[in-house]
Amino acid sequence: MAAEATTRMRCVTLHSIKPATFQILLRFMYTDQLPRDEELEQSSSPATIEEVFQNLLAAADMFQLERLKLVYAQKLWERVSPENVATVLCCAETHRCPELKNRCLEFFVVEKNFKVAVLTEGYSRSPG
Repeated sequence: MAAEATTRMRCVTLHSIKPATFQILLRFMYTDQLPRDEELEQSSSPATIEEVFQNLLAAADMFQLERLKLVYAQKLWERVSPENVATVLCCAETHRCPELKNRCLEFFVVEKNFKVAVLTEGYSRSPG
């Protein structure tokens, strides 16, 4: 019965991943290539490039693509600022990126970064 249902299924719906994100994952899996950041920025409206990187990190985690996770964890780190460090920290924690998490914590504890970060929306939405 289960085998019969499987053979009849023509599509799989992934509710937690955007089609554009999945397309990038497929491209990476089959060609080992990633779009340039400029391409992502142009195609990501209205999302910010950081949101695109977070979505790709989450998808890479979901599909256990460790090398892709490392790529987007590094890209997120390169764009960390006092305004987004809390959001990036939550992303790192959620998607099991210990190095990114530790770097964010080190960044966060610098007094001038902390003073800005605690006033951001990302910080106020962070789990306590």
